[in-house]
Amino acid sequence: MIDIEKILRQIDYLYDKYGVDKSFYFSMNDEQKIKGMKGILAELDFKKNREYDENDSKIIKDIYFICC
Repeated sequence: MIDIEKILRQIDYLYDKYGVDKSFYFSMNDEQKIKGMKGILAELDFKKNREYDENDSKIIKDIYFICC
């Protein structure tokens, strides 16, 4: 079973850490966020203000594997 709350907390953390505006992400409900995770991760990657560190890269890969 997918722990939606944990995944969404991780996404919030990553958006904050990499300086990405959350307005697109916050306009969705939880179900839309999970279904649209590929787009959410793409936005994070496109708009990040620096490269991912190794741990965050692993988190992103795990989220992608679970949701996409």
